[in-house]
Amino acid sequence: MTADASLTSHLSSRPLIAPAWHTIVFITIFVGLSVVGGFFQHEVKQHPQAAVSSGNAVPRYISVLVSEWLLVLYVRMGVHKRGVRLRDLVGGRWATPKEVMKDIALGAGLWAVWLGLMNPHILGSGTNAAQGLLPQGILESLVWIPLALSAGFCEELAFRGYLQKQFQAITGSARWAVLIQAIVFGVGHLYEGVGPVGRITLFGVLFGLLAVWRKSLRPGMITHAWSDIFGVIIFRGT
Repeated sequence: MTADASLTSHLSSRPLIAPAWHTIVFITIFVGLSVVGGFFQHEVKQHPQAAVSSGNAVPRYISVLVSEWLLVLYVRMGVHKRGVRLRDLVGGRWATPKEVMKDIALGAGLWAVWLGLMNPHILGSGTNAAQGLLPQGILESLVWIPLALSAGFCEELAFRGYLQKQFQAITGSARWAVLIQAIVFGVGHLYEGVGPVGRITLFGVLFGLLAVWRKSLRPGMITHAWSDIFGVIIFRGT
């Protein structure tokens, strides 16, 4: 048996949840969005006064909101080809109130770890890139909330759900899958600087490990969304 035939046989024993080309395009799209974000941050640095104008960020928020859900739609199109549902990626639905409380508790624990890692004495201070995205007025704050909720659902579904499961099928290792998706997730935030990329990659690892252990994305989705909402309070308080 040739090496190519051996590899094909090896992969076929662990069916992918979407075609390989679909994953390549997914990563390309995400990196592309990161590049666009980098240009935005450059504009923020060049014209800081315009960036903080009330209501000025609303169109950007809406565009990000749309792109988040388009990414989910793209994931759905890929996994649907292999008979996988989005519900399967999430880990099913809550069956009892006890499960709801358990996931909230796990999410709170993960959030506590997130707060600890945000301490500049642990992982170093970040950049001002994130501040350029934060809401400055009532209108922006109102639009920010659904954006944060969408980010919690969409990004966890895309990375800890789709990408992590896909790489686990490719490598046959949950540990490698967690690491690879976290690296892609971190690199996608390169526009924030090298330091934040390391921190975000670590977050991706933590969220990925929780998803593997819990066999569900629900706690990570709760933490992700709440962290983005609470981040406004953190940055405004500094």
